[in-house]
Amino acid sequence: MSSEEDREQTEGQAELDSQFLVFAGSEEEDVDFAKVFWNSVSLHPPWESRLVSGDIRQRLKVANSSQQNARICHAPPAVDTRKDPFLLEAYIKEKTEEKLRYLEKARKREDIMELLWKQRAERIKKELLSRPYQPKHTPKVQR
Repeated sequence: MSSEEDREQTEGQAELDSQFLVFAGSEEEDVDFAKVFWNSVSLHPPWESRLVSGDIRQRLKVANSSQQNARICHAPPAVDTRKDPFLLEAYIKEKTEEKLRYLEKARKREDIMELLWKQRAERIKKELLSRPYQPKHTPKVQR
C-alpha cells in the first residue's frame, strides 16, 4: 500500500508542478535547475509576524516539589503576643500609635468642619446685609 500511496503522491506532485511551474522558452536543463531551486527554497515569515519571540520568557514557572507544598499546608502555630514581654510591649506601642493617628485625623476633621460652619455663617450674614438692596423678583403677568 505504501508504494501505491507513494506513486499516487508523486503523480499528484507532478500534476501540481506542471500546473504551477511554467518556464516557457527555456532549455530543459535550466528548467530542471529552476524546479530544484524553487522546490528547495522555503521562505520564513518576517520577524514581526512570529508568535513566539526567543528573547522573551514565555513559559510559566515550574511548580514546587510536593515536599514544600506539604509544609505550606500546615500553617505554623500562632504566636501569643501576650506571653512574651517584648512582643507585648511592641503590640501595645503599635496600638497606641494607631490610636494617636486616628485621634489626629478626628481633630483635623473637626477643624475642617468648624471652618466650613464659620464660612457658612459669614456667607449668610453677608446675604442678609445685601438683601434689602437686591432687586425684588415679581412674577411677570402675561397679557
